[in-house]
Amino acid sequence: MFEYKFWHHLSNPSQLIHNIERSEDQRLIGYRKVLLAIFGFTLLFFIVRNFWGMNTTDLTALLVNGEGDLYSFARLMSLIGAILAGILFFIIHYYVITYLIHLLTNIDYGWIRKIQLYVIFFIVLEKLVTVIIFAIAGYSTQFTMFSLAPMMAYVYYHDYLLFFLNQLTVASIIAVWIQYIFLSNWTDRPKALLFKLILVQIVLASLVALYSILPVLTWIEGWLGL
Repeated sequence: MFEYKFWHHLSNPSQLIHNIERSEDQRLIGYRKVLLAIFGFTLLFFIVRNFWGMNTTDLTALLVNGEGDLYSFARLMSLIGAILAGILFFIIHYYVITYLIHLLTNIDYGWIRKIQLYVIFFIVLEKLVTVIIFAIAGYSTQFTMFSLAPMMAYVYYHDYLLFFLNQLTVASIIAVWIQYIFLSNWTDRPKALLFKLILVQIVLASLVALYSILPVLTWIEGWLGL
């Protein structure tokens, strides 16, 4: 069996491509460990972000009003929600987006998943750096400095446009670059592949932006009768 060396193969894509193509049943030594490490890194980020208090501002009112027990319960539920969000994030990027790329390119689904681990790592790394910068500054904003959203906000403020731009970050460029470097070896139409990879990022950014401006949680609470 061939080995899966995360950092070594990032700078030597041809070797990883060779190993994937010739591996028996797409099995690579060490791949499962890397998969679990990236998954753990993703969950750890969502947990740390929650502990820092990001997106939990509304709960502070409970503590101020002396409702300590209710505040503790709310923070616990928030932590569980953060863990579930981390799991959902990983599932979407590792399975759903991979399958979408598979449908658009006809490249083997299992092969794409092995490349997608790099994408997940750099996206989460960018988010982690953003949180660290916010922690140093002592406050957070809706938009990351790694996108054009903060600059656009000074020129033209439109919720959907800003949330859309906020999803197209440096990590998005790195994701497309990594996917193209590896996946272009398995297609005869590299330019078409690049277009499709960019399209995936645009569609994903559009959906996340739509979710960001819609009162989805309010609707869910209404459906549940809360």
